[in-house]
Amino acid sequence: MPTLTLVAERTPIKAYELTTSAVNIGRGEDMDIVIDNVSVSRRQARVQPAADGRWVVEDLSSANGTYVNGERLAAPTPLSRGDEISFGKFSLFFDRVMKLPIQEREVGVKPELPRPSETFHMDLKEVERLRKTLALKRRAHLKWEARGKQDTFYLERLERSAVLVGQSPLCDLRVPAGPKHHVLVLRNRTGYEVRNLSSWHRMRVNGAVVAQAPLKGGDVIETRGLRLTFFDEIA
Repeated sequence: MPTLTLVAERTPIKAYELTTSAVNIGRGEDMDIVIDNVSVSRRQARVQPAADGRWVVEDLSSANGTYVNGERLAAPTPLSRGDEISFGKFSLFFDRVMKLPIQEREVGVKPELPRPSETFHMDLKEVERLRKTLALKRRAHLKWEARGKQDTFYLERLERSAVLVGQSPLCDLRVPAGPKHHVLVLRNRTGYEVRNLSSWHRMRVNGAVVAQAPLKGGDVIETRGLRLTFFDEIA
């Protein structure tokens, strides 16, 4: 059976197994998944099986809205593995294995969270900030490691479709070690690819020496002390 993993501010709290019944989510005591927090409405959202066998999520006219992968729900929406249902400071990951340990896995036990007396209406600016944060995390990005340092570079920071990586001031993504300016990551009609612009220095993608290669989520690019991990955008 699929699961919903409750996450509060990126920390897994509890996993719920889905059966064949609808699951109501909210702050009210009559909900199946009770989240007693001011950022959650009494009736927030519902996850239920559809006739075609898929699971769908819908917002229950909540005060601050329900989002899937950063997009606010306007109608019942089918769920895919790894989808993030979010509201306020909370998320539910659909059938996704979390790397961090879950504090409590017994189905039916309510997480011990602050109990408010009424629903808190978030400021519109705060709602928009949360939406943008979630949307950004699902964009295509590179995680780089060099000389003991690491960071994340989101590829849509630039208006143009190509990102030059290296130590040179001419680079879009400047790193403390690695090539001067000969690794190019660019978007084409079908997705992303990486090119080695140097005829002297080798570049490896997933261990294989290449001059050019298409990229998919999880691919590792290595050259001259620089390690790049590519994460594709999630629709």
